[in-house]
Amino acid sequence: MENLTNQVLTLANGKNYLVLRQAAYRGNVYYLGAEVTPDGQDFTNEFLFFERVERDGKFNVKRVTDTEVLNVLGKNIKFE
Repeated sequence: MENLTNQVLTLANGKNYLVLRQAAYRGNVYYLGAEVTPDGQDFTNEFLFFERVERDGKFNVKRVTDTEVLNVLGKNIKFE
């Protein structure tokens, strides 16, 4: 698993998220991302958790909506 912290993920909808933290939980990889403004100079107030999904040797991300997983990630990802 490569570390994507401080990398930008571009979603299918065109939004960009800077990966602030990366974590593993129950065999899955998760990212905490901060949405980047369209000009790439700042952040919006949107922070989301994404799950890494592997298909055909490539990876995509999907927004985490499972409240149990969100609670665990929210409690355990620390900002230094």
